[in-house]
Amino acid sequence: MTAALAVTALTLPVFLGGVPAAQSAPVEKAPWQSYNLSPASRTVKPVAVFRTNGTVTDPDAVLKGDRTRLSGAGSYLTLDFGKNVTGLVTLKFAGSDGPQRVGLAFSESSEYVGIQTDASTGGPRSRDGAIYADVDGRTTYTMPAKYLRGGFRYLTVFLESAGSVDLEGVSAHFTAAPKMDDLRDYANYFYSSDELLNRIWYAGAYTIQLNTIDPKTGRVWEAPPAAWDNSGDVGVGDTILVDGAKRDRTVWPGDLGIEVPAAYAAFNDTESARNALTTIYRHQRDTGELPYAGPMLNKYGSDTYHLWTLAATWDYYLYTADRAWLAQVWDDYIEAVDYTQAKVNDRGLLSITGTSDSVRILAKGENLIANVLLWRVLTTGSKLAATQGDSGRAADYASRADALRTAIDTHLWDEQAGAYKFYPDSTIHAQDGNSLAVWYGLADQDKARRISAKLKGNWSPIGTTAPENKGNPGVFSGSMEVNAHFAAGGQEADQAGVDIIRRQWGYMLDHPQGTKSTFWESFRNLEDSCVFCSSYVSLAHAWATGPTPALTFDVLGLKPTAPAGRTYDFVPHPADLTFAQGRITTPQGRIDASWKLDRAEGAYRATLTAPRGTTGRVGVPILGTRIKVFVDGRLAWNGHKGKAYGAHSDGEYVYLDGLPAGSHTVTADRLGAS
Repeated sequence: MTAALAVTALTLPVFLGGVPAAQSAPVEKAPWQSYNLSPASRTVKPVAVFRTNGTVTDPDAVLKGDRTRLSGAGSYLTLDFGKNVTGLVTLKFAGSDGPQRVGLAFSESSEYVGIQTDASTGGPRSRDGAIYADVDGRTTYTMPAKYLRGGFRYLTVFLESAGSVDLEGVSAHFTAAPKMDDLRDYANYFYSSDELLNRIWYAGAYTIQLNTIDPKTGRVWEAPPAAWDNSGDVGVGDTILVDGAKRDRTVWPGDLGIEVPAAYAAFNDTESARNALTTIYRHQRDTGELPYAGPMLNKYGSDTYHLWTLAATWDYYLYTADRAWLAQVWDDYIEAVDYTQAKVNDRGLLSITGTSDSVRILAKGENLIANVLLWRVLTTGSKLAATQGDSGRAADYASRADALRTAIDTHLWDEQAGAYKFYPDSTIHAQDGNSLAVWYGLADQDKARRISAKLKGNWSPIGTTAPENKGNPGVFSGSMEVNAHFAAGGQEADQAGVDIIRRQWGYMLDHPQGTKSTFWESFRNLEDSCVFCSSYVSLAHAWATGPTPALTFDVLGLKPTAPAGRTYDFVPHPADLTFAQGRITTPQGRIDASWKLDRAEGAYRATLTAPRGTTGRVGVPILGTRIKVFVDGRLAWNGHKGKAYGAHSDGEYVYLDGLPAGSHTVTADRLGAS
């Protein structure tokens, strides 16, 4: 990076700065819309033929509404929708050679294409089999509602009987995001100088969209004896966040730790988050224990997932300031905190007994991520208690958080390794707990940057790894790590955050056996003989969407810092990018921001438009030099001290406090430049 910045009257692309809050650009005209994967209509159609088998006459004809003939038992046509989709399929037949039986089978990955659907039920069968349509002459068949397929890219239509059928139309009714009138009209956006990062932001958003469902279309449990059944009632309201599109179509609290920020960053969707959280609270046990998974799975026995619900409660409140909802669940929240606090031992650490977790069963004892989650809950719970007028509880939670932080640093920090230990006597330095310690701010700056470097040392050629999970690629924990690098701050950590997004999420997005549109539940190391090693793996999974909020909140640098967005930060982490722009939407209205950095010319310029009722903190990256900073042409920082907006510096940024509502231009000038 250049050692100095100079301000010039930059000529910015016409799209920089975003659309003013008072206007609304046509959805399809903004350049970032080229990355939007959401369909323009709820009727989606295949775009290509992937494979045929047996006797299939004119296979491409059906794509144009003409006749494709399947003849003879076992003949099939596999259609490619071009991306992961969801919904209820309709087949139109122009005719048949007498009564015939036609099968439908679905797959997210090309690896599992065939006349057996990939797995989603969680029952004893390795695959979901197929569903069947009876065809007799001109016939239109639409799948029964319970057979809604949550996620698929490939549809195989096969003839089970010995005659022939003429297929002339295939479509699916897209059922995700049930309350969005226009599936492509996102409340927010992200756009930058890096095409791959843009694609990743929108693929994460699309993954979240597929995981936003009508609660009456969840997975039925126990598993049905044949096929699958997505008519389960998995929560309250008309829209809800679940963990996976294909499966489990269930509220899992751990996923909410990533999914709630991602749904907000992309769609300003807080209603689906509220319904998911309400569902979990309504299934709280008398002991105070919250579910490991919501209905219809109704699992318990996880201290970490219990805490994830409480952590996500703060995220929801931060984005909404929904006091009425918080008041409804507040007693449940207190009972849940008490349930966990009772497990804090004489050393001041949480010693878990509910050992179910994301990808493994944990050992009982003083587990790192559980303790970091409890610290987060106590810290944010103190703020929530204050909003409820409970000053005594606010002070108590804050005091307990301070004591817990001391205990974590005392018993879990490994000074030699520069990271926290998985358990006090463990030689493993877990990806998930260390990442959360940095992302949530438990680790001080020195520890945070050492952890960032330690995590980077675990990378493989295709992404992050989780030492606590046998060194497998981290997806859920990888989403945590992405956010941790930016929270650690500094040019090296910021670059690590961008680099790992490109490496791991670029790998998932462009892999030939993937969906080219959504991010995965898990995958295997390069040396393994298979990518997924099971057709049960979800390829549109909420916990894999960590880059979407990270790119908005950190690379662009725009995020709310107080409930309802009344205060916000605009503190870019440029890494090696040259510009970024985007939007968040708050209850106060839209906040649009952009920044542009020309390293060759040594020039920086940012724009910001915020609605009435908001106040912003702006950070101008110094990038290794002393700079002057101007706000709307007025000197705010002269290179040594502040002249306006409480300007001050930590050596990496010049910070401006209290920017009022309205539109502003912030520029930086090399010290001494004319």
